Amino acid sequence: AIWFLCLKTMPVIPYTFFTTPLLGLLNWLPVLLILAALTFAFGNVFGAAAVTMVVFGVFNVANQLKIEARDDPVVPQDLTMLREALTAAGGYDLRIDLPLVLAFVAACIVLIMTAVLVRTRKSSRSRVLVRCGRAVGLLVSLAILFGLTFTVYASADLFNSFPCTNRFNMTTVCQETGFHYTFLRSVTQNNLQKPEGFSKAETEERIAQTQTAAAQPKPVNVIFVMSEAFCDITDADAFAWTEDTDPLKNYHAVQQSEHAISGRLIVPNYGGGTANTEFDVLTGMQTAMLSDASVSSFRVLHKNMDSIFRVANDNGWQTAFIHPGKAWFYNRQNIYKWLGAQEIVFEDAFTNATYKGGYVSDASLTEYLITDFQNRQAAGQPQFTYVTTIQNHMAYTESKYGKARDLYQLQLAEELPEDAKTMLTVYTHGLRDADTMLGDLVNYFEQQEEPVLLIWYGDHLPSLGDNYLCYRALGMDMTADRSTQDWLDAYAPPFVMWANQAGADALDFDTLAERLGIPQDGMLSASFLGAAVLDAVGCGQSDEFFAFVNELRREWPVVQRGTAVDAQGNYLPTLDGTAADAVKEYQDRTYYRMKYETIE
Repeated sequence: AIWFLCLKTMPVIPYTFFTTPLLGLLNWLPVLLILAALTFAFGNVFGAAAVTMVVFGVFNVANQLKIEARDDPVVPQDLTMLREALTAAGGYDLRIDLPLVLAFVAACIVLIMTAVLVRTRKSSRSRVLVRCGRAVGLLVSLAILFGLTFTVYASADLFNSFPCTNRFNMTTVCQETGFHYTFLRSVTQNNLQKPEGFSKAETEERIAQTQTAAAQPKPVNVIFVMSEAFCDITDADAFAWTEDTDPLKNYHAVQQSEHAISGRLIVPNYGGGTANTEFDVLTGMQTAMLSDASVSSFRVLHKNMDSIFRVANDNGWQTAFIHPGKAWFYNRQNIYKWLGAQEIVFEDAFTNATYKGGYVSDASLTEYLITDFQNRQAAGQPQFTYVTTIQNHMAYTESKYGKARDLYQLQLAEELPEDAKTMLTVYTHGLRDADTMLGDLVNYFEQQEEPVLLIWYGDHLPSLGDNYLCYRALGMDMTADRSTQDWLDAYAPPFVMWANQAGADALDFDTLAERLGIPQDGMLSASFLGAAVLDAVGCGQSDEFFAFVNELRREWPVVQRGTAVDAQGNYLPTLDGTAADAVKEYQDRTYYRMKYETIE
């Protein structure tokens, strides 16, 4: 009964539990084992059931609310941030399933009353023996749960055998394989994994042999803007935009600028994982290299870490991270301290902001960034700022931006299914606002005498329906296997690096792409972007790790989950020879930096 009540909290009731009995069993066993353990502890099965009901009820309802608010399920690491989560919950308009909560409460009341009425009879056996028996039962129950967590629930092969439409989206995994299974599986995930064959001594020797060069910083203001779910899906043949109605008219104009380098950024995840892209860009490391399992990089990081912020700090830039979202999510309020940002700005700083789609609007963020840029000029130091937007965050439901008649309507060259049209209309409405933000920033910086380098890109492609609904409707295959480079399409939002006139002069922009080694097709792993920008402003060789990353990306501009693309655009579905050696060293250095390097 407890298990079935917990099933009702899922946004999508996982019927696969019944078509895949083992999956159902693995979601039911935690309830049984906790109930057994508490029964042995209390000596009363009804009292134990009441506590079990409270524990699983709270966790399941919290998971439902967290998915609704942030498209992210509850994981064990959230227990260390309970205070922050409770504080942040007050900032959301959460839709609590009142009948379900009442059902949990009513069941608990019945169980507590029954526990009082039905008490354990006094045994004629020795009280010591009874207590010993209960202690053994308690320990055995917990031992079984512990053992299963680190064997069965941790098994990657077992996880891959279960049906799941997107294994890299934690919400999808939770909804389709069950919260209890996902939660216990995540106990062994988000942990740093030692690479096979790693040698600390050999890695230290390679680090010592890395050629570095003193920084020659160019005092250019560097502004990263990572736009939520920004992509160019609206360029598909199914659309019939005019030059004036194109939702990406500013982006396309910036692409054509003589002071722009554009391409595609290969990011860690599809449909989510914003923080993973932040981690990759800022640290030069790859989330996927932290573990063979699907991880959240910000949940693996627990200490001070070198980053492009710290390199910038050491070379005279004033650094900042700006995000009009909750400080607690992904533990960003601590992460950015550990990454070395001198100033960290979250939603509470946007006191006069307008909200759109449930979040601080891109228009308000633009106003804040321009004011912030002006204020920082007084310090007499160039700025190095990383911005993460939030307005166009999923879900792209019909009500996200208000009434349908108030939204920009799609212009189509061919008919699309109604559900796809609705979702694309909502997403494209937000995409226009992001494009307007880009245009406004470019227009402002064009008028400034101070040199500026703006790096604009999407954190991931938008999640547009189950099983890639909208992409399929547009004729895009997002499920290609790794035998061809096509599989990277699901991880490839666009990016553009643009400089104003003063910035172009300072960076000698005419030859910048060639000097940076950006390939002609513009494809670049996200973990190489920050290092490339450091190279552009004269600091890319001053740190051993970034010097290595910059050397690696020139030969292998794309490295992604056991595949690579070389500088000539040749795709390697499997790695061997020099490619395998280079990527192995990259992973070893990543592990060493995460595990052993310390920063005061």
